[in-house]
Amino acid sequence: MNEQDDKKKQVIGLYGEMQLAMRLHSLGWQVHRSYIDEGIDFVISKYYCSKCKKFSNQLIRQDKYNESNAKCVTNLCESCKTQRLDIITKYLQVKTSEGIATKDSDIRQFSFHPKIRYNMNNVFYVWIAVFVDDINLEQSLLHYYIFHTSDVLRFDDVSLPTYQITDNQKTTLRINKKGEILNLGKKYSYECFKEFHNDFKLLDKIENIVE
Repeated sequence: MNEQDDKKKQVIGLYGEMQLAMRLHSLGWQVHRSYIDEGIDFVISKYYCSKCKKFSNQLIRQDKYNESNAKCVTNLCESCKTQRLDIITKYLQVKTSEGIATKDSDIRQFSFHPKIRYNMNNVFYVWIAVFVDDINLEQSLLHYYIFHTSDVLRFDDVSLPTYQITDNQKTTLRINKKGEILNLGKKYSYECFKEFHNDFKLLDKIENIVE
């Protein structure tokens, strides 16, 4: 890979991450990024009310201060107004790939680099496949595949040396503009990617996190 290709890859990666951050923010998540990237790319959080059993915003009330109305942000649920809020936190590994053009303009070939070092309860993958518009990056088409790190077992053999020794496994997938995986697969099925596709609701599940 030459310097120009490497720079383009970095730009595509940053573009994918920024688009993801804005999408998560629109869904109510606070998005945090580490100064030093040690494998976890985003830490995301939301307030949760254990009494109402749902995510909630903080209660904002009006109080008198110096004979004027003043806004007071509390750590109480805005719905029940009594329960102190918990913070639900998830950790994301984010991978972005622009793919390689094929003879069919509606299909590109993508490489996904899954790593299994973070097979833990609150760690998820967001893999972003970007159909790049070479003229205007903002017109590019993005597909998000969201799944728990343990779900790698559903579509690949993690006993391979490329997982266990080199940590440099590449899973190559052919994807059309609808986000459909076209690989048939011999040992493993890629049907699970239909579940993963734009599944942002997965991040809202809170089993075994808040009692």
